Amino acid sequence: MYAFDKKDSYTFSFRSPDHLRLYLERNGYTLPFSKDLSPLGEKVSVKTPNGGIRKLKNAIATHPMEGCDANTDGSPSELTRRRYERFSGSGAALIWMEAMAIAPEARTSDHQMLFTEANTDAFSRLVEDMKKNDVFAVAQLTHSGRFSKNSSTPHALFATRSLPFEEKRPQDKDIPVLTDDYLDSLPEKFAKAAKIAENAGFDAVDVKACHQYLLDELLSAHTREGKYGGSFENRARLMIDCFDAVRAVLKPETVLASRLSFSDMIEYPYGFAVSEGKPVTPDLTETKKLLEILHSKGLSLVNMTMGSPYFNPHVNRPYNRGSYEPPEHPFIGLERMVDASREIQTEFPEITLIGTGYSYLRQFAPYVASGALQTNAASMIGFGRMAFAYDTFAKDMIAGKVDPKKVCIACSKCAELKKRSLHTGCPIRDQEIYLPLYKEHCMGKDISK
Repeated sequence: MYAFDKKDSYTFSFRSPDHLRLYLERNGYTLPFSKDLSPLGEKVSVKTPNGGIRKLKNAIATHPMEGCDANTDGSPSELTRRRYERFSGSGAALIWMEAMAIAPEARTSDHQMLFTEANTDAFSRLVEDMKKNDVFAVAQLTHSGRFSKNSSTPHALFATRSLPFEEKRPQDKDIPVLTDDYLDSLPEKFAKAAKIAENAGFDAVDVKACHQYLLDELLSAHTREGKYGGSFENRARLMIDCFDAVRAVLKPETVLASRLSFSDMIEYPYGFAVSEGKPVTPDLTETKKLLEILHSKGLSLVNMTMGSPYFNPHVNRPYNRGSYEPPEHPFIGLERMVDASREIQTEFPEITLIGTGYSYLRQFAPYVASGALQTNAASMIGFGRMAFAYDTFAKDMIAGKVDPKKVCIACSKCAELKKRSLHTGCPIRDQEIYLPLYKEHCMGKDISK
């Protein structure tokens, strides 16, 4: 296990920005830090496939955070609308909406959003309301793959065998992997959903490949046989085919995006972009290879992440309390993500890259976020858990007036709600809606189950 100063770091009882900065320096952490917060408020450019430029009002984004509160037909409910009213009113320039399934069987639950022609108007009203706050809206298209769990899907939809997951979920061992024929049908479904998203008014469409959902799982399908497994070309085939299909149906001014796992941090041969040795470490060679291909096809907006919240949540969501004690200090995980983000941003300067993991830093997040922007570690900084907790977080970060009583405290309670497919938000800072749910279904229960 790692050694850490519980008083200063694990409980995060830093007294001031300087206290945190000195702690980082004295303990050998290389996280960037700046008291000049002006980069957070600077405009950011995003390129369109036709060579145009979209200007965003600042460098802060909200991450896609699934709320498990859509209507059963896949349309946003009143609670969904409430969430996005808060997000768009936070002051963030970019709202990266949560996963929206491309087909009924691809949903994580019957309350995950789903794009259909019948509910286009409902999404249009939601986007129209968000844009009253001058935000750039991204639609995230997903197939949940092994995490599909809904009334249309009798069992999870695996793309490849994964011994690390099967050790945690032994019931998965007897479920067959998806056929090539089924995977062949998905580009058309992604394209159809993308067109619905564009018609609803979204500014960008995300072909999602992260957290071991289907397209990311295939990127790690070293052991799968056939045209979707083995070589990099085969493992990347469906991601590229879906991206091509989406691009073909969209207008040239609609931005092409991806929420992409730079590394799954799952041991080889079951994870994408990892070294073959142990302990597991990221190897971004194939990440760069994939980005080079997608960038040449028009990809210009990337929301980076690492790991999987279903397998190793400490990797992309450093926390103080979770379902297990992490094998590393939370600062190490954040440092890994910042380093990976900087490596990719340096190699692909024309991509607008959104960094992640900063919510862990609470009221001091703006100082590290600004430092990251100034050292070319990202083009924008995204916040997920913080957006759940703090309704005006972006405005206050830009103004340098973050309220410590409103910040996310990295307690993982929102993750507990999500794990149980309950309406998901912050039971600590948004108590009226989410605390009763947490008390009834989570409090006092084993959070590892």
